[in-house]
Amino acid sequence: MSSKGKRESLKHEKRLAKTIGGQRSAASGAFWSRKGDVRNQDLLIEHKWTGKKSVTVKSEVLKKITKEAILDSRKPVLGLHLDGENYVVLLEEDFLELYNLIQGD
Repeated sequence: MSSKGKRESLKHEKRLAKTIGGQRSAASGAFWSRKGDVRNQDLLIEHKWTGKKSVTVKSEVLKKITKEAILDSRKPVLGLHLDGENYVVLLEEDFLELYNLIQGD
């Protein structure tokens, strides 16, 4: 039987994949050809779940997902479920691109 954290993480990956019209990667992206936890045509998402009130984000994780996404012609996203809330971390240039799109620039 899997731990609560693994079950919750899987549930959130499935929800996220459905929401963005994508799919989960088998074995959480452990295969060389399917990196990341969730992907669609535009995004490669590494997802982390914790029921705790804090999480440590290491630069290695951000650099890894960025490299994998760029090699796969996708935008890197770090998804975090933290203390009951869902967050995403984007590269600043991707955030600004989104912001400019919303502003109509």
